[in-house]
Amino acid sequence: MADFEVKIVRLISGEEIIGNFSQTKTTITLKDPCVLVPTQEGKLMFVRWIPYGQIKDGVDINERNIVFIVEAVPELEEHFKNVVLNNLFVPGPKRLTTPNMGPVGSSPNLVTN
Repeated sequence: MADFEVKIVRLISGEEIIGNFSQTKTTITLKDPCVLVPTQEGKLMFVRWIPYGQIKDGVDINERNIVFIVEAVPELEEHFKNVVLNNLFVPGPKRLTTPNMGPVGSSPNLVTN
């Protein structure tokens, strides 16, 4: 797979964004950013962040808008890479979701709604 540094960023707005991460002194950049949305079924859904914008080069976020930055668990990172590299985003009412991640080391099953 491509060389990704996948991180989860929590913004002061409460959104948790997963994306291909890079950083300068005052700004982080996320390529292919997706909001992590928990569902009622205990799954996580990727929703493109700012789907109506031209952001192929990434989105710059000022550090003062960030609460924390963490690495994704390996299963979520691999799923994110697969979705991004294979462009598995489905427009319209369909959504690509993952089940509840459970304990670290468990393997997610992909579910397409």
